[in-house]
Amino acid sequence: MIFEGLVIHRLPYKERDLIVKILLRNGLVGSFYIYGGQGGGKKHKPTVFELGCMMRMMIKDQRVKLDTSDLMISTEYQRLWEPQSVRHDIKAFYLVCLYFELIQKFSMPFQQGTSDYHNQDQEGIFSVVSNALFYMEDALVKKQFNAHQHLTLFMVKLLFHLGIMPDTDNCSYCQVDLLENEAVVFIPANGQFACQSCSSGENEKGFLLRIKKGYQTKYQDYQAFLGTNFTECDKLIQYFCHQYHLRPVELKSYSLLFK
Repeated sequence: MIFEGLVIHRLPYKERDLIVKILLRNGLVGSFYIYGGQGGGKKHKPTVFELGCMMRMMIKDQRVKLDTSDLMISTEYQRLWEPQSVRHDIKAFYLVCLYFELIQKFSMPFQQGTSDYHNQDQEGIFSVVSNALFYMEDALVKKQFNAHQHLTLFMVKLLFHLGIMPDTDNCSYCQVDLLENEAVVFIPANGQFACQSCSSGENEKGFLLRIKKGYQTKYQDYQAFLGTNFTECDKLIQYFCHQYHLRPVELKSYSLLFK
């Protein structure tokens, strides 16, 4: 059986083996055991399993009993694409790590014999992540990379595909049209916006409009997505964590990116 997907986690095992997690095209996460995956040996062979690489994996019938039933043993593998510029920009690398940490907080594991690889119900998640990586690489090559621009666009599209997008049309209390109000307030605990007649606080009409803009912006048009900042990125992360009962400190890359 052949799988394709993005490397989102790698764990060295024994002297030269690897255990890698791959976000598959169907949105599930497959775990693979790769003999000799760390590279090395007499020929000093480099590893091809870098974070963000697009891989094609072939597995064999699992006759050897491994520590966990989720692991699939890879017999052959091929790297299809890699983000070459990310490793040379520390902010971009932290951002990639944050993407993959977020994905691992909610993605379902692929289990051979149980999961349907051809079920595309969650393929939107893969599409969001793969586009995020491709156009981050594009921005780095063009020397136009802006971390909070890419993170905001990623979070808006991820929240949409997860089905937990905040309501940006109506006040969460009185249902008045928010676009008709000069001032609106974001309430992270409820994950909703409210008019200032129903809730007091800082005017975040610009934040609401950027969420709408992010939803409508195609990834290839990321340069036209303007006005972002890390304060609003933080609100989106806080909102995501609230929805999945997490704390931002549980995201190791979070503090590094926001320094």
